[in-house]
Amino acid sequence: MTISCGEQMVNIGSIAEKHSVEIYANLERLVNMNSFSTNISGLHAVSDILTDIASKHGIVLDKKISAEDSAQRPHLIYKNKQRDDYYAFIGHFDTVHPPDSDFNKLLKDGENWIGPGVNDMKNGVLIALYTLIILKELMPLEKIPLKILFNSDEEISSPTSSNIIKAELKNAKAGFVFESGRVPGDMIVTSRKGVIGLDIDVSGKPSHAGESPSTGINAIVDAATIIGKLNSLNSTATGVSIQCTEISGGTARNVVPDRCKIGVDIRVPTLQKQDKLLEEINHLLKKQDVVSSQIEYTIKIKRPPFVKTEKSARLIDSYLRIASDLGFPIEETSSGGVSDANNLSSFGVPVIDGLGALGNYPHTKKEYMIKQSLMDRLIIFSSFFYELIQEG
Repeated sequence: MTISCGEQMVNIGSIAEKHSVEIYANLERLVNMNSFSTNISGLHAVSDILTDIASKHGIVLDKKISAEDSAQRPHLIYKNKQRDDYYAFIGHFDTVHPPDSDFNKLLKDGENWIGPGVNDMKNGVLIALYTLIILKELMPLEKIPLKILFNSDEEISSPTSSNIIKAELKNAKAGFVFESGRVPGDMIVTSRKGVIGLDIDVSGKPSHAGESPSTGINAIVDAATIIGKLNSLNSTATGVSIQCTEISGGTARNVVPDRCKIGVDIRVPTLQKQDKLLEEINHLLKKQDVVSSQIEYTIKIKRPPFVKTEKSARLIDSYLRIASDLGFPIEETSSGGVSDANNLSSFGVPVIDGLGALGNYPHTKKEYMIKQSLMDRLIIFSSFFYELIQEG
């Protein structure tokens, strides 16, 4: 695609392609370095690789370690200090595969590249970084209104980097998150459900299961009643999902159990549905006649919903138009999973997610990326972002 800027004609595809060998070699370096979320030395090693790549192109990535983080995990930030206005790029380089896993090296299987983090989301980090590298060849670096965050704790819900997102990126004109693109087909992510954690403690009364079962209050039976009532709040029509995913209780086979714990995963598509659902859950669990056991519970909103807005719709239309002009009929989709798009959009920032390469099976030993899609997605996004800057 050739883009006109005044009298200048810019072929971003040709600029991107000259970096392709380097990009794939750097992806191999990143994938082969383990960066499990709690492998702090591995996280530092990957952050050093990214810093080195950027430095070779005249770009400075600053390492940031949160003061409250005893683990001292590294995050990387790029800032154009000449601009007060900015767009935001976010990507994470931690993975879910531990150092002792037998899934720790890149395997090249034709067009499919298989390995830990190759799909989720080390390819996306490179797309974000090389977009800046490409645009640096087209205009002075100080004219590119951009902040980048590469974080190392997204897979564990961004406990420290969420504060960096708030402090550094909440006033962005728009945000772009480079989680992997979706298959089948070729899709970006334009909305995600929010996630809520619900922990319930059920306290009954112990008794001998054979001698005096009627004098006890069975916490497990009451927990089952609660689970059934929570399950009835599921709604395909509204997109609300309530899954009781953990349960533990009892002390011995011959004792009526006086304790049971339930862990619940809740997904909601909008803030309005979240508020309504939480009201229903509070009403249910505070009722004294639901079960005989005592109920205590805690609710934690882990990530708010990422919702498509009028502002993000305009960005999406522009991205899809440019992709189509380049010969890629990309579509949009929503996701039940969460990402840092949830965090950034909560500040009212219009966001597009799923801008990374195409692939599938994240968090498994079948995780793969379609090789050519990395360059395709880099060219599409670089063209889109260049036009976005030119249009102001």
